Amino acid sequence: MKANTIKGLALLAALSAGFVSCEDQPDAFRASEGLPTVHYIRYADKDVLITQAYMEECVCLVGDNLRSINQLWFNDQQATLNTSFMTDHTLLVNIPKEMANKQTDLIYMITEAKDTVTYDFKVLPPAPSIKSMSNEWAAPGSVVSIYGDFFFSFEDAPIEVEFANGAVTEFKKISKTELQVVIPETAIEGKVKITTISGSSTSKFRYRDSRGIITNFDGATDVVPQGWNIKVAYSDEGGVDGNYVILGPSKLDETGGWNEELKLPFWCGNWNGDPMSITSGPGIPICNFIDFTNFKNMGIKFELNIPKENPWSSGAMQIIFTSAERCANDSWQNNTYIQPDQGLCRALYRPWTSSGSFDTGGEWITVTIPFSDFKYNADGTEGTVPLQSANDFASLVIWPWSGGIDGAECTPIFKIDNIRAVSLK
Repeated sequence: MKANTIKGLALLAALSAGFVSCEDQPDAFRASEGLPTVHYIRYADKDVLITQAYMEECVCLVGDNLRSINQLWFNDQQATLNTSFMTDHTLLVNIPKEMANKQTDLIYMITEAKDTVTYDFKVLPPAPSIKSMSNEWAAPGSVVSIYGDFFFSFEDAPIEVEFANGAVTEFKKISKTELQVVIPETAIEGKVKITTISGSSTSKFRYRDSRGIITNFDGATDVVPQGWNIKVAYSDEGGVDGNYVILGPSKLDETGGWNEELKLPFWCGNWNGDPMSITSGPGIPICNFIDFTNFKNMGIKFELNIPKENPWSSGAMQIIFTSAERCANDSWQNNTYIQPDQGLCRALYRPWTSSGSFDTGGEWITVTIPFSDFKYNADGTEGTVPLQSANDFASLVIWPWSGGIDGAECTPIFKIDNIRAVSLK
């Protein structure tokens, strides 16, 4: 598809050298009277007859009296006509880049006298593009949303969605940018594939991704909350996969002020020497069992549940990785390393800012934050100490606090599970 479009545009450029611009000589083009006739349509760059093409492709109408065309529509989308590329017998045009609101599979040729001639021709969307899934750890049989673009389904070519070891048989919603599907009961860990009339695409994410697990609170790794003043609770009721951690309910003022009851630290180290020498047990540096060599193409993911009754409306969920050197010296006892004057880069997750309040309605969602977004200071300004190597991923803190944007006082609850670091490519 792209190759044809590029070649077509190249042909247009070459042809333009032999034409005089309509803007330069407005009287050079003369529209003809009567009705146009199309004998066939071909690609702009080769003599291959076609009855369908993709959006933005360059095509050539071949017929008679084509200079009589004043407007050209593909379904309900108007194309841009360039009179430099119109003759009585040929018309070069790019198919509009927007998908039709109503698919009639017709070209409409409208003359200056407002007469309309139609021609059968189908415009195809690009292959589907998969962006994300609402809950990557939803259980088989659950309803989830898959987000992306060009999710088109036709009667003669219905959309197909495949999980590893199972195809979707029940759709709750089909739109251009969202599919609501029931996960097959046989689905297992793996990528999601979507097929339309235009081709197939496979997700970058994996359903129930078990790679790069930092902790799932079920003993998948030795990482456990560790630090000062930890006040977390655990539950498996209504979870996505066994136990999860609960932060709150606890009050945040409008600034998202310091509240250690909402802190979730995973500090590496113990009282027995060099933290980086720990290879097992609590206090193991995260980078000792997860490969962060290619961290610029990675990110952190976790599942999050915020009850409707305890929404979030102030502060930023600060997500802070740091080296063992920073968190396991004398500063680990007083949180010095996370303070704004240290300039340590971190992510600031604050979805409540778009509407003033945020909750997940008691449902689990997957949060994805690329490590390229770890560029802020605690107060929302630009950080000055970036993540530079794999050793900078020894320790982790997740903490709704500050962020530099005032909101409204709230008493949120954060339920978190399956914290993981994975490739996003």
